[in-house]
Amino acid sequence: MERPILKQIGTLAEELDPSSLVVDIGVLEKNIATMHSYFDGIDVKLRPHVDSHLCPAIAHKQLAASGTVDGIATTTLGQAEAFVQSGFTDVFVTNVVVTPQKIDRLCALSRQAKMTIAVDNQTNANDLSASAAQKGVTINVAIDVDTSFSRYGVNPGAPAVDLAKIIVSSENLEFAGLMTYESRIFDKNTEAIATESRKSIQKVLDTRQDIERVGIDVGMVSVGGTSNYQIAAGMSGVTEVPAGTYALMDGRYRPHCPQFQPAAHILGIVISTPEDGIAIMDAGGKTIGADIGQPTVENIPGVTVRSLSAEHGNLVLAEGGVSVGDKVWVLPWDVGLAFNL
Repeated sequence: MERPILKQIGTLAEELDPSSLVVDIGVLEKNIATMHSYFDGIDVKLRPHVDSHLCPAIAHKQLAASGTVDGIATTTLGQAEAFVQSGFTDVFVTNVVVTPQKIDRLCALSRQAKMTIAVDNQTNANDLSASAAQKGVTINVAIDVDTSFSRYGVNPGAPAVDLAKIIVSSENLEFAGLMTYESRIFDKNTEAIATESRKSIQKVLDTRQDIERVGIDVGMVSVGGTSNYQIAAGMSGVTEVPAGTYALMDGRYRPHCPQFQPAAHILGIVISTPEDGIAIMDAGGKTIGADIGQPTVENIPGVTVRSLSAEHGNLVLAEGGVSVGDKVWVLPWDVGLAFNL
C-alpha cells in the first residue's frame, strides 16, 4: 500500500485511488448497535477489544454505545499507550509484558489510566510488583488461565490459586480476576461451537470458585469474543466479554456471525490480464495481510483470490472477464491484519 492519502468523508468511492482501506460508517455503526444492545440491561458487559481496528475514533464510538464496562482491551502495550494518549482511561492489556523496559512503560501508563495486565507465572508477578513499588504506582493484574489454546497461561485449578495468593500478597499489585484466550472456535456445527465454548469457560469459572474458597475475591472473569459472546454472556459468573471483530467483520467471522455485516474493505484495481481466466490486482499481502485464509472479492461474481504476493493479488475468473482499470472490492480474511498494515 502506498503512503496513505486521506480523503474527506463524502468523497465518492470512484474517486478513491487504489489500493485504499475504506470503512462504511453506516455499517460500522449498525454493527456496534447490534452488539451493544445485547449487553444493555444484563449484568455481563462488553469490553471492546480494539486490536482489530487500532482506531481511537472507532473505539470512542464503541464506548459511547451502551452495555460496556467503560474500558477497552488491547493486545500490546504499544496499543495501550496510543489509546491512553487518545483519552481512554481503563485499558486491559490481554497479554504479558516481561522485559524491564516494557514493565517501566506499563508503570508510567498506570499514572494516567487504570491499567490491567495479564500474568501466568510468579517470576513475572514479582517483577511487576518490584517495578510498581519502586515507581509508586498500582498495577491491576489478571491471571491468564490456559483453557484450550496452549498459547500461554497458567493451568486452571490449583496452579491458578497459588498464583492468586502470590499476587494478593505482592506490593503494589491489585488482583483483578481471571481471563482466558480460547482457540478460535469456527465449526460449521453450532452445537459443537457451544459445547467447546462452555467447556473452556467453565474451567475459568471453576477456578474462580477455587480461588474464592481460599478467601480471595475474583472481581473479573473476562472470557469469550465475537464468535461466542452470547454463550459467554449466558454463563453465570462471567463479568465481561472482550470482543472486537464485530465492529468491522471479516472473512473469518462472517459465516458464523450473520448478524454483523462487513464494514471494511480494501479497494484494489485490476492492473493486468495476462491470460484468459487470470487477472492481477494491485493489492497484495502488504496491503490485505497474509493469513491462513484468502480474502474475498465482493463486487465481481465468479472472481476468487488464488494467491497473494507482497504487492499483488492473483485473481481467478470462473466466468466472464474483467478489464484493466476495473475496481476490485476485497473483504480481508483477517481485518486486524489489514488495519495494522
